[in-house]
Amino acid sequence: MSPLALVQNVLLGPGVTVSNILYNGSPAALGSFQATNTVLGIDEGIVLTTGTVIDNGDGPQGPNNQAGAGMDNNIGGSALLSNLINGTQTFNAGILEFDFIPYSDTVRFKYVFGSDEYPEFAPPNSSGFNDVFGFFISGPGINGIQNIAQLPNGGGVVSINNVNAITNAQYYNYNGDGGTPPYDSNPMYIQYDGFTDVLEAVSQVECGQTYHLVIAIADVGDGQWDSGIFLEANSLSSLTPVDISYELSNQVYSEPNWMAEGCVSATVTLERETNLNNSLTIPVNVSGSATDVLDYSGIPSSVTFNPGDSQVTFTIDIVLDGITEGQENIILDFPLSDPCGNITPVSIELFIQDIEEVSVEINNPEVGCPGENIVLTTEVSGGIPPYTFLWNDNSTQNSISISPTATGEYYVEVVDDCLNQFAYDTVIVTVPEYEPITLITSPDIVEICPNVGQYIGVIASGGTGNYEYTWEEASNQLISTMDSVFISPLTSTFFIVNVSDECGTFATDTVHYTVNSPPLELTVSPTVYLCPGDSTLVSVSASGGFGSYYYYWPHSGDTTNQVWVTPFSTSNYQVQVSDDCQTFNISGSIQVVVVKPDANFTIISDPVVENLPISFQNLTTNGYVYEWYFGDGGYSEDVHPSHTYDEPGIYEVTLVATDSKGCIDSITLPIQVFKEFYIYIPNAFIPDGDRFNEVFSGSFIGVKEIKIEIYNRWGQEVFSSTDINFEWDGTYKGRRVQNGTYVWKLTYITEDRVDRELYTGHVTVLD
Repeated sequence: MSPLALVQNVLLGPGVTVSNILYNGSPAALGSFQATNTVLGIDEGIVLTTGTVIDNGDGPQGPNNQAGAGMDNNIGGSALLSNLINGTQTFNAGILEFDFIPYSDTVRFKYVFGSDEYPEFAPPNSSGFNDVFGFFISGPGINGIQNIAQLPNGGGVVSINNVNAITNAQYYNYNGDGGTPPYDSNPMYIQYDGFTDVLEAVSQVECGQTYHLVIAIADVGDGQWDSGIFLEANSLSSLTPVDISYELSNQVYSEPNWMAEGCVSATVTLERETNLNNSLTIPVNVSGSATDVLDYSGIPSSVTFNPGDSQVTFTIDIVLDGITEGQENIILDFPLSDPCGNITPVSIELFIQDIEEVSVEINNPEVGCPGENIVLTTEVSGGIPPYTFLWNDNSTQNSISISPTATGEYYVEVVDDCLNQFAYDTVIVTVPEYEPITLITSPDIVEICPNVGQYIGVIASGGTGNYEYTWEEASNQLISTMDSVFISPLTSTFFIVNVSDECGTFATDTVHYTVNSPPLELTVSPTVYLCPGDSTLVSVSASGGFGSYYYYWPHSGDTTNQVWVTPFSTSNYQVQVSDDCQTFNISGSIQVVVVKPDANFTIISDPVVENLPISFQNLTTNGYVYEWYFGDGGYSEDVHPSHTYDEPGIYEVTLVATDSKGCIDSITLPIQVFKEFYIYIPNAFIPDGDRFNEVFSGSFIGVKEIKIEIYNRWGQEVFSSTDINFEWDGTYKGRRVQNGTYVWKLTYITEDRVDRELYTGHVTVLD
């Protein structure tokens, strides 16, 4: 709606007339709202925001599922609002202003202020100026321009800083923060994080004088985080001596003052709140294009309040005259004496709308196939909805769904909600009739040989045409969707053709294909196991088929039923066999598995030295019999043998492994036998001065270098030496060590090696 319509048709209440309505701001920032069943406290009215009233997630509509909701309209600010906050710049101002004349000494309207700047930019979080609004009134008896957006009982101006969780909290409503349940999911909660109670702006005025009202709101500091003013519908008012209203018995049309001829009445109510002890008579002046008695009845020439009466009513009945006259109107003028001492007429205008006779027409869609589902719908005109329907099948909807298999008649009866007139329509639904589908298929086929290719086909007639075809094998495997198919079966079988039309009617036929020769079958020699390089004879024998057999071995080109093969690894040999039909061949496969042991071993003795037995671990797989050749003339047939070498040196050891089939594998590995050496380290000594077992020392044979290190139990080195004839007398830094166990570490190099070896142990020092 336009700003003019919003003020006159939504905001304006009794006892006030308005003029010179102006609006400055974004068109999206002003509009009407419906807030029934929300927490707002006002059901409907107009809303003015610093952003948008559109329900796009940024407007005031709930739920409150955004933190800092709003939008920047890029509209300038308001000097009037900036003056309220010491000249601070404002943005996105929305300013609605107009002149008004009150007909009593007081003007008032109800409102709610809400903002998404709650609670982040309100005490105790912030105390600076935030989004600002005001209701500025000026006129006779008012000093300059006054802001009437005030709390009751002198509580001060309504603003974010003056109405919040800390200040004047009795007027404040917390509404979530954009991410807190239940506010962020239930649409009963508006988008703004906080809002006031329903408040009332009130000003004393002089009856019948002209005043100016400015309703303004703006962002402060930036263009984000919107705020809004919700103004209650019909709340801009001034008390009048008599309030006049009307109610229609049936709201037939979208226009609230349109009455349907013959079935709608209007009850006019006059109410007063003052001078109840006095009698009051108010004339009723009637005008308009409608005629009393012919078009309506029930309007008195005047109405009288008897002493004590606060309400008087009368009812206007509209006459159904059956004449098409076009829209007519009735204007009721009530000349009231207002508090200003003036006679002010209050008018009610009602419109009488002709009602056409009820008529109904059933659509008749074309039926393409028997049993096809169609919907019969109705087009109804005249009368007043809602309409009541009754079909021949007792359905009561405005349409019915049917699946007719034969031509038939359908009818409907319709009654309107005003005149109770009946209307009827009947249709004949025609269902086409088609001849059954008949098929002419290819004749059955008989062949001596298999795999002889043939085309088979079908010719269909009847039905609706536009056939669909499916050919299936005996196993129900789909092989074609054409009217013919190429086949070449290897055995006797049959083929099924299904033909259907657009209506789903179908026919089926079968073509048999007989092969007189028995199936060609192969028997191949079994799997053979042999050693690498050995030869074996593989063969195939054929049965069935027709006439002589022909063989072909792809690996060699041989054309006999058996061939010699000499594989060095496991192989599969293919053979192809055909008969005198020469229409196909079948293949067989013979596997020859090459097997042999995998010889391997390792030495598990340490050290490997002369004159000591050396143990060999056999790691062979698939072995059965073993022969060991130790490189010094020694021989063994043990699985895991031991052998002693008399001299140091490098020897080549050979293991020959034979499996259970006689296949052989061997491996030769060099081993180094070192010169024999000897190390002796005692485990205790007694450094007590009696010349027996006084020192700790070692004995070495075949060792050329050593390093001995001795540590106490705390890991501290107490002795070390590289002398092969070392002696430790049990002292450390000239003092006798404590009795106990000490760890020694010996690294050494034997006479025929270059790498150091490590040897560790313990020695006990005794008294």
